[in-house]
Amino acid sequence: MPPKRKKARSTKKSRRFPERGNAGWEGPLVDYKEVELLRKFMTSSSKLMSRKRAGTTVREQESVKLAAKYARFMALLPFSGL
Repeated sequence: MPPKRKKARSTKKSRRFPERGNAGWEGPLVDYKEVELLRKFMTSSSKLMSRKRAGTTVREQESVKLAAKYARFMALLPFSGL
């Protein structure tokens, strides 16, 4: 009996912010002042969602992480949810 072949993984690249980060885009992908956007990437306990759950790429997730860090420092987002 021949060995079974494994299914090839999908290499489809999907970006959460396709309109941002292009040649004409200035600044970071996500700014710390976009509080409502940042809250979409946070759980109810004010933790950041994982890349897999949020559907972001590595570059986008890094930008979200830094923006959340700055927003917490500026008291726009809570450090922990109660």
